[in-house]
Amino acid sequence: MNKQIPAFLIEMSKQMHEQDNRYTAEPIWQVRYKRYLVTEQGYDEHHWEIIREDDGDPVYRSHIDSDYKKLAEALIDSDKDWCIEWCDDSEIVLGDEDDFIASFSMQYNPDGWIDLPDGYKRLYLQEVEEVIKTCLTEADARAFIARKQHDYPKLYTYVESMVYCPQMIELRNWILSLTKAEVSNG
Repeated sequence: MNKQIPAFLIEMSKQMHEQDNRYTAEPIWQVRYKRYLVTEQGYDEHHWEIIREDDGDPVYRSHIDSDYKKLAEALIDSDKDWCIEWCDDSEIVLGDEDDFIASFSMQYNPDGWIDLPDGYKRLYLQEVEEVIKTCLTEADARAFIARKQHDYPKLYTYVESMVYCPQMIELRNWILSLTKAEVSNG
């Protein structure tokens, strides 16, 4: 039986010859994103956050925020009495809300987070990479990102090796054999 090789396989072969394999033997392309899972302090944590329990919104992220301004603003909105008490305990003269925000941002000790009012929780988060799609070419992986980025956090490509996957290696090598690699002079 004599069958014609489909055009998409010829195109795939050309793409495989042209792509940068990032020094990876038997490459296969993955589309990934990073997400965070709640963990315990000291157990592979990436960062910690202080969240409002009522809506789960973070008001402080240790890996992003350089100060506690957003947390101070949330505290003023939700618990002014606690803010006044914190100023009294810290011997800070409270003039207005801006004074509280500035003082709190400079003097708040995150190790004393237990002292925050009810309704706030500190979570430790572990970063994990989630594989969304696996492709034989970088072009296919990038096309998926262009088509589906709106459904996920920031997507990116990653090259994994198919070492010890003899059937996939054989398939990849057959596809590569459909065209010749262009030799560059230089």
